[in-house]
Amino acid sequence: MKFRVLSMMLGILLLAVSFCFGHGDEEVTEDIQAVKSTGYWIYNDLAKGFAEAEKTGQPLLIVFR
Repeated sequence: MKFRVLSMMLGILLLAVSFCFGHGDEEVTEDIQAVKSTGYWIYNDLAKGFAEAEKTGQPLLIVFR
């Protein structure tokens, strides 16, 4: 009996927490637009990234999503 009540409470809590956080796709789209507008990061252009790394002499960080 106690296990059933606790599991229901946990389920309701997890459902409530999931509604509190935003949708991932929308956030990623907003981040991409913000990054592209500043021009500081190179997004989805590996050749341009390598060229910039060679020009500046700094290492290149590649993130796979």
